[in-house]
Amino acid sequence: MLVEFKFRNFLSYKDTASLLMTRVKSFKELEDTTIIKTEHFDLLKTAILYGSNGGGKTNLVRAIGFMRNVIRNSFAESLKKEEDRKSNSAPYFKLSEISEKEPSMFEVTFIQDKILYRYGFEIKGIEIEKEWLVRKKDTETMLFERKKNKIKINKSGFSEGEKFKDNVNSNVLFLSYLAQHNGELSSKIFNWFRKVNVVSGLQNVHFNNVTKHLLEDSENFRKWLSIAVKFLNITSLSLGKENRIIAHHNKFDKNEIIKGTIGFDLEKEESEGSVKLIYLLGAIYYCLQNGCIFFIDEFDSKLHPNLTKRLIEFFHKLNKNNTQFILTALDSILLDKEFFRRDQIWFVDKNKFGSSELYSMSEFDASVVRNTSDFRKKYLDMNFGAANTIDISEKLIGLMYGKQSK
Repeated sequence: MLVEFKFRNFLSYKDTASLLMTRVKSFKELEDTTIIKTEHFDLLKTAILYGSNGGGKTNLVRAIGFMRNVIRNSFAESLKKEEDRKSNSAPYFKLSEISEKEPSMFEVTFIQDKILYRYGFEIKGIEIEKEWLVRKKDTETMLFERKKNKIKINKSGFSEGEKFKDNVNSNVLFLSYLAQHNGELSSKIFNWFRKVNVVSGLQNVHFNNVTKHLLEDSENFRKWLSIAVKFLNITSLSLGKENRIIAHHNKFDKNEIIKGTIGFDLEKEESEGSVKLIYLLGAIYYCLQNGCIFFIDEFDSKLHPNLTKRLIEFFHKLNKNNTQFILTALDSILLDKEFFRRDQIWFVDKNKFGSSELYSMSEFDASVVRNTSDFRKKYLDMNFGAANTIDISEKLIGLMYGKQSK
């Protein structure tokens, strides 16, 4: 389970941003539905991020996706010919002369097998500048620490690293290298990142394929999905020729009696909202079954507000395997105290230097917001920032209708 994700100097983020999935103990609302209890912390099942267009919501999702991809791919990529490699180069914050010279940093704190770990690295271009792994039981123990290619190993706590500490190239993460050589603990950490899933709210090929595989292999999923989309007048779904999903609808005779079903090609003949929902439901089913950490960008795009509300309810009430959902959204209808606690709601806004800043509603005191407040109204009234829009000024109007700019 995810406790905290921190990163710095990545795309629109210059300074350190920290997303915390720990609850604020003084907040007592929605305790029965939104909290995961662990040996270490009470964690949140969901977090939702709001902000104006271009504020940096998507870049936060990209940051965790980038970190996951470097961990998964750095070893395999290093074995390829240079011309065949995919770039793992970190896209740094470009609006500062300082940040363009600095590495990008990524760190996660998480619980695996009831033990708390903190793992992170700094990367400049494709070169690993620093890397560290910390375990916490009663106290924190540094298992390994890397600066450039010099790696310091805790021999009693991380003996698997001792044999390989001098073998790692500058563009390969030590954790990834050890996992490929079947290191016991490093493999566990590496496999935790397999449960970190990232999906775009508009399109995601990976989870489209997950949904297709589930339709092909799981009778239980086919039944579950048919029930979930019944309101779309779809009787069932199947995988047809050329790996395309077919949505089956009832067909009626002249007397409006059902005479059978007819199949529609999902992506060609159904609405974009239906297409997104069906693929998203496959991803949700997979993650709820496997206890994933699931980042969904533009969660509410193309979906009816009543549907997004019902999915949030689903995440909270039917979450049996400690899955965590981190969502970005634009529709303020979800800013509702009936669905989210104050510590679950986050905002992203850009400062005057063009850098994105991440902050929680829980950081505002009672003079600004209480658990009884109308979150949506306060957000739209700019009490929390992160909601800027076009300024319809006289200059804008004048330029549109022919007046020359001075």
